[in-house]
Amino acid sequence: MKRLPGIVIAGLASIAAGAIHGGAIGLHAEHPQLARIFIVVTLAQLAWGLSVLLRPHQWLLPLGVVINGAAVGGWIITRIAGISWIDGLEVRENVQLADSLCAVLGIVAATVASAALLVGERELPQVRLALPSFAILLLTLPAMWNGASHLHSEGAHSEGGVAHADDHSAAEAGHHDPATTPIEQVVTEIPTTGEPTFAAWPRPYDPALPLDISNVANVSAEQESRAKALIELTQRVLPAWADYQTAIAGGWKSIGDGSTGFEHFIKRELIQDDKFLDPTAPEALVYKVEGTKRTLVSVMFIAKVGVTVDDPSLTDFAGGLIQWHSHDNLCWRNNAQGVPVIAGLTDDAGNCPPGSVRGGGDNAMVHVWITPHLCGPFAALEGAGAGRSNVSDAERVDLCHGDHETQPSNPTQSSVAPQTTTTLAPSFKDTGADRIILAGFPGVSAAQQARAEDLIYRTRTILPKFSTPAIAMEYGFSSIQDAATGVEHYINWSWINDEHELNPNYPESLVFAVGSGGKRTLVSAMYMVGDEYTLETVPDVGGALTQWHIHNNLCFSEDPSVSGSTRVVGVTSENGPCSFGIKLRANPMLHVWLTPQVCGPFAALEGVGAGQIKAGEERLCDEAHGHD
Repeated sequence: MKRLPGIVIAGLASIAAGAIHGGAIGLHAEHPQLARIFIVVTLAQLAWGLSVLLRPHQWLLPLGVVINGAAVGGWIITRIAGISWIDGLEVRENVQLADSLCAVLGIVAATVASAALLVGERELPQVRLALPSFAILLLTLPAMWNGASHLHSEGAHSEGGVAHADDHSAAEAGHHDPATTPIEQVVTEIPTTGEPTFAAWPRPYDPALPLDISNVANVSAEQESRAKALIELTQRVLPAWADYQTAIAGGWKSIGDGSTGFEHFIKRELIQDDKFLDPTAPEALVYKVEGTKRTLVSVMFIAKVGVTVDDPSLTDFAGGLIQWHSHDNLCWRNNAQGVPVIAGLTDDAGNCPPGSVRGGGDNAMVHVWITPHLCGPFAALEGAGAGRSNVSDAERVDLCHGDHETQPSNPTQSSVAPQTTTTLAPSFKDTGADRIILAGFPGVSAAQQARAEDLIYRTRTILPKFSTPAIAMEYGFSSIQDAATGVEHYINWSWINDEHELNPNYPESLVFAVGSGGKRTLVSAMYMVGDEYTLETVPDVGGALTQWHIHNNLCFSEDPSVSGSTRVVGVTSENGPCSFGIKLRANPMLHVWLTPQVCGPFAALEGVGAGQIKAGEERLCDEAHGHD
């Protein structure tokens, strides 16, 4: 009797693969799109398998190759790179027993069907079903049994994109494994004795140490448990995008803010999906920028459009542990590739720079850090990066307060004094007065001390004549559009090589702090000396009291000697080339602050803004002349 060779094995294998897929439908119920795909695959494999067993027509063979081949192909892709457009499969999966056996059965079904199609009908004896049925049953039962404990990508430790099973004991008191329990459903009983005692929040956070978010006011046991699960899950899943090229390949696009020291990569289609605080589908990834190097440090979850920072669906998630914020002062433009990027911040009147538009101001967002942070796991960025909230800065729980104020509020950025500091005599503090005494610094002569004190006095009494950006522009200053860093520099390029040096009537650069509502406050002069100077030949203002620096890693849009103005468009490694824009001469510069600073009246900025100092010098931090 003529039969299609192997068709029984192909049919049984397809039915078995369909049964395994069917058992996985419920396990992926939190991702409706993925669950529906499993339903379709299950029905297709079962239907085809039964059809070829009952009526083995040759025209069914190519259909079986397509159905089972597609299932196997999808499995291979999810084990290599993930599928960005399918909910629940964005992160590549680890190979596990159930899905591997299911793939083997699919390969058997597709391969045998292909062979039967090529060979065609042949004279074959009566088929005995017992042996192949039993063999396939031996594969199917352990696969379905193991599938009940399947670990999806949310429950794996990711290290360099490789998943590992969770090694935390679920038997710990009050602990629910976020690998198997959705964050929204985690409820942990926290034993209490007597009256509750609330500890300070925020507090320093280090992923390498035991997580401590307990005893915080206005936080229930359920909210604490949800927050803990979110932090742990983010720590495990987010490193799948440790290489920012992986993020780019997955559809995340830079918003061009790398000059701030942090670069955000956003996937806008995820903002309007049905996921909430899901680190497997992060709306934005945050990378620390060090030249051309980018290190993944945080996720930035973004709520749907129209969900404000005080919406109960956000504030009830973790109570007093989390502060949502928004950015209502961002200006956007399309780059050469048509991708929206940050063009700057609005001015005092709420207007954007020419060629840009204001947008995204109502989107609520929150960070979860996977690297240490002094201001807690949900800390906002510094300066303008902190955005706006529905409470005052003093009430926000994502900013440092109290003891943290004298420390860098973002340890992923280098502080003004990241390593070794030199401290002045502790009896002196900078109160912000015009006249301050800078005595007690080792190795500083009386003449150097006098020059430094005189420069501070002249700057603090004269510089306020340039109190607003509008006044500064009347004098020929223009912004380099770095307000996203929290401070904005206005430079008069024609004054850099004039006859005036360290003269507050002719300051080469003015520094404005960017505050709430885009308000600019004059906080410092940044004196720049002419092209004939290097860090080795700068004027001796105050000896060891004054430390000059340069910026040899900034890229500008154009040459200001030709156009009269320019803006920062990127950051390179030290002395590295610009991939976009041009580099300008690295003129030495020195800040003189109008207001007290932790590291003194001549302190540099933080992070990228600190610039580079003379080779062999240690970064100076004048703590004694800062504020308490």
